[in-house]
Amino acid sequence: MSERIPEFLKAAKATQAAAKAVEAAVKVLAKDASGPAAIAEAADAAVAALQKVAPTDTLAASVREELVAKSAGARTALERERALLAGAVAAELGKVGLKAEGHLPLLRAGVLTLEFLFGPKGRCIAWFGPRHERLADCPLEATAIAAKAAELDKALLGGDFNEAAFLADLHAAYRTCAVRQGVGEGDRVPLTALLAEVAFRRQRPAFLADPRRETFTPYGRVEFACALARLKVRRHGDRELRLDVATMAQTRRPEDHLWVPRGRTGDGTQYATASFVKTAG
Repeated sequence: MSERIPEFLKAAKATQAAAKAVEAAVKVLAKDASGPAAIAEAADAAVAALQKVAPTDTLAASVREELVAKSAGARTALERERALLAGAVAAELGKVGLKAEGHLPLLRAGVLTLEFLFGPKGRCIAWFGPRHERLADCPLEATAIAAKAAELDKALLGGDFNEAAFLADLHAAYRTCAVRQGVGEGDRVPLTALLAEVAFRRQRPAFLADPRRETFTPYGRVEFACALARLKVRRHGDRELRLDVATMAQTRRPEDHLWVPRGRTGDGTQYATASFVKTAG
């Protein structure tokens, strides 16, 4: 730090002291009851304080230039650190079979979006899809971020998946949902209503006997969307599952739509309704 900064701070303190002295003199001058002695004393104190104030224009300009240079250097270092972090995260993701795409502060890794929040309490937030559902937080450390991403990817789209069983369960849930919605089989039902019916069918006997939070088995939007994404065949008997793309208005409320990824990529579609339509042959 140059000597100009301490000089500027000293001058600034003198200016503050002079401002207080001038303010005190103004108050004395404003009082009708103030006598000449009080006025002279206050005015002399203000003049004395003002004489201690050194010109600060040159000092301020010099300090400004120094601080601008330090800010520019710090920002350059910060950008370099962030670029190194992005590279390290991409490398670690590659080790666990995930490809990083995009640029900070947002990176895509499969069906996940990794949002980097920098600052004193910096962290990385893992989102499902393009920031639809918040899944987890982790520190800004490449190994930790990659480990969490791999864990989430495996939980959502890895492991065993009985496609035929899920489709059969989905069709049964759809038929119940259609009755609840007052529509015929083959008609559209809200996709989130179908989700609720599927979630209910996944409850254990303990919940059915005593429906409390302690006995409830969670099954939410993310799990349902990923199960739909894993369907390669959508035909069940003489019926075929059809999903209808949501309109712009339907994407404004979570209860009116559901984002479904396209496989293990970060691409996907917003759907609003579903139906099992009878097909020929």
